[in-house]
Amino acid sequence: MIFIAIMLASFLLECNAQSSVEDYNRSSLYSISVLHPGTEFYSNILETMVALQPPERYNDHNLSLRAVISRGDTDSKDFPQKMAVFLEKNQVARRLVSKWFNRNKISGAFNMDLIRQRGSYNASVEDVNLANRTARGTAMLEDAGENLIGNTFVIINDIDYIDKSGKTSVVAAVLEVASLAATTVSAFSGSRNQRISSALIGAASGLGSVITDQIAGFTVRIHSYLYKLRWDNEIAGNFYGQYYFDSTSVNVQKRLAYGKEKNLFKLEYLGDYEARSGKTILKGLKEPSDVFKKVLSRAIDENIVQLRRKFPVFKVSCSVYEVEDDQVKLHIGLKEGITSSSRFEVLERREDSNGKLSYRRVATLAPVDNQIWDNRSYAVEEEADNAGLTYSTFKIVSGSDILPGMLVREIK
Repeated sequence: MIFIAIMLASFLLECNAQSSVEDYNRSSLYSISVLHPGTEFYSNILETMVALQPPERYNDHNLSLRAVISRGDTDSKDFPQKMAVFLEKNQVARRLVSKWFNRNKISGAFNMDLIRQRGSYNASVEDVNLANRTARGTAMLEDAGENLIGNTFVIINDIDYIDKSGKTSVVAAVLEVASLAATTVSAFSGSRNQRISSALIGAASGLGSVITDQIAGFTVRIHSYLYKLRWDNEIAGNFYGQYYFDSTSVNVQKRLAYGKEKNLFKLEYLGDYEARSGKTILKGLKEPSDVFKKVLSRAIDENIVQLRRKFPVFKVSCSVYEVEDDQVKLHIGLKEGITSSSRFEVLERREDSNGKLSYRRVATLAPVDNQIWDNRSYAVEEEADNAGLTYSTFKIVSGSDILPGMLVREIK
């Protein structure tokens, strides 16, 4: 099996740093699509996957490598291992760490800005001396590693178009499409190739505004594979001691050593889930691009929901939006897989004298019947039930003293 990487501009999905308490403990997610040149609607799938925003309940930790062209069988049982080799070859784990610490590509210097922002840390802990750490600085770094960096995930979505016969549809001109796609590999290495790449991706819009029967029946099979960044005290200690320096003390030796590091940072394979998209409701869809976006986004959302149920470490969190009488309102819904049997815990955040954060359960919640928000893609356009809501309503099962802003986490 041969993989060809497609490098896409990182500005398409820049991380928006936020300071609300719900960002804390929110997992960070990096998504990669595996695409198959020669498959019908290949260009449309590529364009759609590039434009899709990450799920709202995860921090955007995307890198420039966003898509991979597969020239072989991805149905084999050893696909996760083959993909792991690809990820290691491209040093994805190290690049995820570099993004966490805002590594400067020229000087190699790091800083704690993103960690402080995502963790809602007080600005007083920004200037942590990593060589001579104070008790407060050590507590913050351990806390950040346990609750932020250690909750970094990579999801690889292997996407196949399914034709009306129920089989993966492959067009005849495989070599031609593969040749064009190969040009996309170096799309951002020069202006000429970038123009070629833009033309290839933009060709997906050539269908005009007519939704044909074939597009209306657009169905995909998506097999999602989940990996987790390994980060513990030993890895953190090696990183801080051997490689970390900030802009005030640029260290050329550490910069060169970090660039050669290939063994410290790893991705751990957790598991997978495969689903096929359901029948598409065309109501409210006006362009072919709407069909592709709706089908792909809903299928991926479903896979994420199922992976979260299989692996609690991947669980979703949010914050209390509003409390009224004995009801609590949360900005989550069907997109996050909320059902009448879902249960959540409300957590009170505490900080000790050293800045170490902890959480104490104060209540548990259950959805109110018929008050689960349908926040799936295009739910409003198709006039789905409860699509007009802006939150889901929950009843208090146990506990009390719930306040807006408190962290809410799903219970398995």
